[in-house]
Amino acid sequence: MNLSYQRLRDGFTGLPTLSLSNQFFVRWSHSQDNRARPNSRFNTSVNFGSNNHFQSNITSNQQDYLTNTFQSSIQYSRSFPGKPISLALSARHAQNSQTGNVNITAPSMTLNLQRSSLSKLLGLTSSRSRLLDEIALSASSRFEQTMQAPDSVFLAGDWSNVSFRNGIKHNASASSQMRLGFVSITPSFQYNEFWAFQELNGSLDLDQSGEVQQVTDTVPGFQTTRDWRLSANASTRFYGTFEFNPNRTVQAIRHVLSPTMGLSYTPELQRTQTVSEYGESYEFNPYSLNRFVPQDIRASGAVNFSLSQNLEAKVMDKATGDVRKVRLIDNLVTSANYNFIADSLGLSDIVTRANTDLFNKVRVNLGIAHSAYARDSSGQRIDQFLVKRGEPILRMTRANAALGSSFNGGSSGQFPWNFRADYNLDLRKNWRPDIQRDTLILTQSARLRGSIEITEKWRVDVNTGYDLVRKEWTPTQLEIYWDLHCWELSVNWVPIGVRKSIYLRLNIKASMLKDLKVEYRNNNTDLLF
Repeated sequence: MNLSYQRLRDGFTGLPTLSLSNQFFVRWSHSQDNRARPNSRFNTSVNFGSNNHFQSNITSNQQDYLTNTFQSSIQYSRSFPGKPISLALSARHAQNSQTGNVNITAPSMTLNLQRSSLSKLLGLTSSRSRLLDEIALSASSRFEQTMQAPDSVFLAGDWSNVSFRNGIKHNASASSQMRLGFVSITPSFQYNEFWAFQELNGSLDLDQSGEVQQVTDTVPGFQTTRDWRLSANASTRFYGTFEFNPNRTVQAIRHVLSPTMGLSYTPELQRTQTVSEYGESYEFNPYSLNRFVPQDIRASGAVNFSLSQNLEAKVMDKATGDVRKVRLIDNLVTSANYNFIADSLGLSDIVTRANTDLFNKVRVNLGIAHSAYARDSSGQRIDQFLVKRGEPILRMTRANAALGSSFNGGSSGQFPWNFRADYNLDLRKNWRPDIQRDTLILTQSARLRGSIEITEKWRVDVNTGYDLVRKEWTPTQLEIYWDLHCWELSVNWVPIGVRKSIYLRLNIKASMLKDLKVEYRNNNTDLLF
């Protein structure tokens, strides 16, 4: 656990501009040993404190200074041996240091029914329960209460601007799996139910000046609503093998195709209520004051399709004669869906994603999306396919590529080093109404992180990047660590940016004496260049 507290004084005593403020920050991390209580877990990760605590602290490191959001969690879970149920309790926190907003969820309690066959839940063991063995059920019930407030209330004690919300949400699902020849069919059913303990009531009224105003009222009481969804998927797998001369380097290529087709249906459910009076209308959701806010559901009857592919080669090493498998494409997936109940624009974007490893070193991720619909003069999609206008069948809307690789070398006593390089490219098309065509928005950047051990007790770390479009460096940091037996020396250098600085620290290694230290910080490092 680490607790930091500081009192800031801005101005001079006796002047009206004098201001005093208190700031704090708490970090607490705990993990329970699995052997202590085999059927329960307790873990914490707490990062909670005042707004701009690290921005106003000159001793904060660059990572804390650049971080705008902090999150915390305290979790406890327990399972019950021999029973398909488990219990989870937690508290969560999210904080934005720029806006000062704090969101706290406490408590959060969840009771889970693990996926189990219907025959097992009913205690049936006879042969007549074989059909019920194929039906699996799972369910959960969750109660949560949330609080939203500025971070100042935790020191000032003023809770007038704090809003609390609570509610209960139930989920249940049932699914089965059957085979028809080489086709696997998986039907499923999902059910949701919401419990609320207060309701929002809205109306329209006239004020003293005769203007129409919206009036809201909170009505306590138990409310409930529910929805469901039914779906079924069919999938199979095809294998194709192309064999070549066994004396060639590439002896065979195997192509695997895994198509999946599914149907889903969701009935329409209108939860928003409308009040019309005095020639005006007011729409509101009666459940909007609760923790779980169910929304309106549009009727959907969709057909979805996806095709997954991978490609492998059998390659012979001519030097040794050994044969090994090489993955050419790990996964290439194309997916789309069509909502046949929608009155227009029923076809979704056609999305393709691929990933593979080049030379077992470079990880490659690719993605591209296409639309089949034409657009009007403002760039909005219209319910007309491109092919009907004599244009290409598909129109690219966005694409991205990411490459990354890790390298290492050396050995103990011989400058061991490691570094990782990443490259990201993002392409998006933006419609320009003034010229009636697309313009390409390009984003690309490179990132490098690495470490090298000059000696057994001397290490240098670097973290930098470069924006290839703006042609400027991203936040860069160089760290040097030197183990001096009972002491340790660390240097943190930020050569560019708003945090441009150099920070040196010499301290005793023993944790009990770690506050015995010598520090130096200089935020003006122009003398280094």
